[in-house]
Amino acid sequence: MQKPSGHGLYRNTASYLGAIIAAINAALMLASLVWQFSIRQPSPYVGIFTYMIFPAFLTFGLLVFFYGMRRESIRRRRLGTTEALPYPSLDLNDPKQRKRFAIIAVGGSLLAVLMGFVGYNAFLFTESVTFCGKVCHTVMEPEYVGYLNSPHARVKCVECHVGAGVSWYVKSKLSGAYQVWAVLTNSYERPIPVPVTNLRPARETCEECHWPQKFFGAQLIQIPHFRYDETNTAEQISLLVKTGGGSPSQGLNAGIHWHMIINNTVTFAPEDRQYEKIPWIQARDRNGNITEFTDKTAAMTPELLAKLPRHVMDCMDCHNRPSHIFPAPDTAVDQALFGGSISRSLPWIKKVAVDSLIREYSSRDEAHSQIGKAISGYYEKQYPELFKARRAEVDAAVSAVNALYDRSVFPAMRVNWKTYATNIGHRNWPGCFRCHDGNHVSKDGKVLSKECTLCHTMPQRGELSPIGTAIPSGGENWHPLPLTGKHAQIPCTSCHAAGSRPETTCAGCHKLNASAPMMGDCTGCHSAPGVKLPIADCKGCHDALGGLHKKGGHPDAACTDCHKPHTWKVTERATCLTCHDDKKDHNAPTFCGDCHAFSTKA
Repeated sequence: MQKPSGHGLYRNTASYLGAIIAAINAALMLASLVWQFSIRQPSPYVGIFTYMIFPAFLTFGLLVFFYGMRRESIRRRRLGTTEALPYPSLDLNDPKQRKRFAIIAVGGSLLAVLMGFVGYNAFLFTESVTFCGKVCHTVMEPEYVGYLNSPHARVKCVECHVGAGVSWYVKSKLSGAYQVWAVLTNSYERPIPVPVTNLRPARETCEECHWPQKFFGAQLIQIPHFRYDETNTAEQISLLVKTGGGSPSQGLNAGIHWHMIINNTVTFAPEDRQYEKIPWIQARDRNGNITEFTDKTAAMTPELLAKLPRHVMDCMDCHNRPSHIFPAPDTAVDQALFGGSISRSLPWIKKVAVDSLIREYSSRDEAHSQIGKAISGYYEKQYPELFKARRAEVDAAVSAVNALYDRSVFPAMRVNWKTYATNIGHRNWPGCFRCHDGNHVSKDGKVLSKECTLCHTMPQRGELSPIGTAIPSGGENWHPLPLTGKHAQIPCTSCHAAGSRPETTCAGCHKLNASAPMMGDCTGCHSAPGVKLPIADCKGCHDALGGLHKKGGHPDAACTDCHKPHTWKVTERATCLTCHDDKKDHNAPTFCGDCHAFSTKA
């Protein structure tokens, strides 16, 4: 009997097509691997093709190849043909089959090694900063740029966002699958909402490097600052931050890190997703004593408070932007002046630069154009000779300010310095004052104080000096505006809110009557700066008064009965009717001054 022919099962259209697809993608994968290792800077797109697209198509080609063989086997068995075998045969005594087996074994082994190598590098690629920051370029650009300019720029994204272990790797990839779908369907939120709810607990990531139990003592902070004046007066704000906390074994258990869940536990109930409004707080000390604080200004019943979610405080509730940082305009310009990328000797450059940054622009191109016009135009108009002589410095300042804008403003994602609150400190955002505002009170009368010295020494203002050469002892007059009266009670963010420039005059905050402005500055009337009362005696300046001031009951009336504060001209009928109510129907509603020559409308 004649032996059936061993025509290979792969001899069919589907298997041929699969083999071609697999071969082409194997070649492309090898070529892209060579390219990937030859370029200096990793490319996210080369990586995607090398480790994802080409391997996927190669695998697809192999599946098509084996599908063709399977379909051919079924066809032969159904026909019952004796001309070709329905299953592969292996007879190593047959030289042809032995040679074919050797080729398949070697080729298969090489392919397995290649796929294993690519698979491992695919894992590394998905764990890389390039993958996290550049693949979804528009979506992740704000976070990626902020990360590159942060103290953690040499720490891989996954070390904080994923950490060690298989379980969180799987969770992150499952979460990432939805994010990829959102990008592909253009359904992602702009800006990305925070805080991210599925992050791994900070104790399992942050504390791989930071060891709270060892925190103690104080930390010297020296902040360069430049004034909004013609000479951009250089100053330095110095203070000692009471880091403290740590563990009693270190000898100290006070200071900022008292809040850490080492010996004390702080639990709070946020009213909003961003944890900016916190009406209820519970503090448990190391002895198990519990104190609850409620915001007396919050319009919430006990029933509503009880329904709010509870959150145990950890590192991320204060250090909520450890890597993705968008510095406020005034802070960013101070750093650029201190670092020399903007010349300090350009008059008014601090004010001009900050003013150009805090404006709203619809696109990055518009921002670059308008920032350039604002800065160059200012010097060309106000200092024409300086502009001609120092054009290069002005152009360098424009480039530096544009770079500051690009670092923190991303119109496509609706992100700027106002988007994400920074809770460390309390200058540009409420931060510490979310709880320590003087309004959170316990049942027995304890108050979460907002005294500055709880967390740091009083700041000290002085000249720029090398790091560590001046130890701040604090001082009363460290702030440009004496913080007395009501100014001592308002939070820092009232003037230094992110994305704004602090006002430099009283009228900037106290909106006076623009139609009838006061003459002279505020100290002409307010005998104590920052205090509403007492005011100076008007007769000290206005000693030669006549007209109505010497007629009828006017000499006995207080000046402010007619001359309302900040409106030195009497311009309203209602002012006169305060005393002359019998004339309320007399020529109403005409202003009295239109007929009686004692005042004119401004």
